[in-house]
Amino acid sequence: MTMQTTPISPDGNAVHRFVVGRDGEGHWIARDEEGLTGGVFADRNSAVRFATMESGHRAGAIRFAPASVRLSLFN
Repeated sequence: MTMQTTPISPDGNAVHRFVVGRDGEGHWIARDEEGLTGGVFADRNSAVRFATMESGHRAGAIRFAPASVRLSLFN
């Protein structure tokens, strides 16, 4: 019996999961967990709006970093 496989498109139904929190300077950061996209924002609402749009409005795609954690776009 031969099994056929179909490659999965990287852009298919992938769910980008985002983390929202502050960096060491107090800016709001929203970044996906794979480090593919993100941004620095002036306020929390803007960071959440970005993450919401980028994740396709999927429930559970955004989590918030604890206040003691400092986020960075680069790590």
